[in-house]
Amino acid sequence: MSRKIVTTLACHIVVCLLFPLAVTLGFKAYVAIWGAPASRGVALGLAVQLIFAALVLANVVIALVENIRAKVFITAVLVVANLAYLLPQHPLRALFFSGLSGGLTLVAIYLALRFSSCSKSATDAK
Repeated sequence: MSRKIVTTLACHIVVCLLFPLAVTLGFKAYVAIWGAPASRGVALGLAVQLIFAALVLANVVIALVENIRAKVFITAVLVVANLAYLLPQHPLRALFFSGLSGGLTLVAIYLALRFSSCSKSATDAK
């Protein structure tokens, strides 16, 4: 595998590993600021697992795609899917999860582009 693909996959893997940490920290911050969330009779454990699975799948596809517009489009589809899935029942959580998944994915895209251009300039200098 080329260095660019390895760098891109590493950036997207790190972002996927940061997602559960960010969810835990976000929930703890919510509880610290506003108290325990009001129960609506629906547990979100499986929904969070589905959102995480969609995030991992989207990041794998994004890591393998070369076109930057396609990467941004796939990220937008991920955000809209999160909103469509959670918005009717859980509007605050929909905003949190869609913003988190979209933001982390965009950060991974940026870092992958940044690191691949740094490694390209380092190999050009030799």
